[in-house]
Amino acid sequence: MDVHLRTKRLESKLIEVAVPWFSFRGADMEEMGRRAAHVITNDLKFTTYFKPSENYDFMWQASRHDEKLGSIDFKEWRTIVSNFVVKGAVSTKPDGLVLMEITAYDLQMKSVFLSKKYEGKRSMFRQMAHQFSDDFFNRLTGEHGVARTKMAFVSKVKGRKELFVMDYDGFSPRGITNDRSLVLLPDWNAKRNLILFTTYRYRNPDLYALDLKAGIRYPISRRVGLNAAGEWSPDGTRVAFSISRKGNTEIYVSDADGSHVRRLTASRAIETSPAWSPDGKKIAFTSDRSGSPQIYVMNADGTGKKKRVTYSGGYNDGAAWSPKGDFIAYSSLIGGKFNIAMVHVTNRSVIQLTYGAYTNESPSWSPTGGHIAFTSNRSGQKQVFIMNSNGSSQKQVTFLQGGGYSPSWGPGPE
Repeated sequence: MDVHLRTKRLESKLIEVAVPWFSFRGADMEEMGRRAAHVITNDLKFTTYFKPSENYDFMWQASRHDEKLGSIDFKEWRTIVSNFVVKGAVSTKPDGLVLMEITAYDLQMKSVFLSKKYEGKRSMFRQMAHQFSDDFFNRLTGEHGVARTKMAFVSKVKGRKELFVMDYDGFSPRGITNDRSLVLLPDWNAKRNLILFTTYRYRNPDLYALDLKAGIRYPISRRVGLNAAGEWSPDGTRVAFSISRKGNTEIYVSDADGSHVRRLTASRAIETSPAWSPDGKKIAFTSDRSGSPQIYVMNADGTGKKKRVTYSGGYNDGAAWSPKGDFIAYSSLIGGKFNIAMVHVTNRSVIQLTYGAYTNESPSWSPTGGHIAFTSNRSGQKQVFIMNSNGSSQKQVTFLQGGGYSPSWGPGPE
């Protein structure tokens, strides 16, 4: 079966937008005006719908001209971009809260397209800018953005792997476990602020769920042996995971609290890494029943035939089902190196997304399906990267001394 790279990018159809530095009432000691504009610029560029201007000198001159004029000179801005200009003002209130006022102007219609005010603590500064990006994107396309989403991932702290959470773009990473052992394979519940992970804190590799809001954890599976590769069902009511006993690994499913455990596979082969289909009716998983690890699909209750879906690549693992259900992304051994590929669920065509003399693994889809996060060691140490779902615009988002492993893209705010 052929492996090929799919790309489609029509620069002429991108929406041109200018986001000049925001004004700030008073002395902008923290450069909030510049930072807010850069956050929104990067968010809009990331959507792949927009082409933000990078000509900051011209934008500064046009902004100064507007100040003197006392209004927006639409003709002047159209010499820089064709479609929109986003202008904002940041100020701090006596109570310490930050106020962000942002307006998007339609340069073709010569009118206000969207105007928003956001208020919050300084710690929410970037989230307010992200929220405008999502609001603007939603107003324009009718789709939800990912600017306010977060990722869970693993990083080494003093030689031990711990669980971390960060903004989708890699900013504000913070550790949320201090197990001082080994934490692996996080998975974010799509409906709630719960993260599954395997921890060796209690000497046995156990599967736990962590409630981020309450700051408490509870066990899903603590059976003797390896309890790992847990994934929440799309509705958040069930968990699929692997249990390894006496060298044999099989797939199980339980309720969200770890009760009513049911075994789904039973063979001499290693069966692991379950991944739910977006409708919750199927589970993709890794099995070496054919001689080498490949991706299979079965009914979510384990009944029926287990169907093999990958035939190219000597070692395929880490299935991740796209939100639309049409593709399964995975890590594939191609030409002696692991790269991210995806297989079409219906026709079995394979698309290779990453290339190069390095390791790429652990794909995780964004909630909208437009992007994929993954782990790569192309920068010398394993870090988290993001790319468009067609493999374009690959970008490193973690730069931590402890590296970045096994990203899980969380849901957007409700």
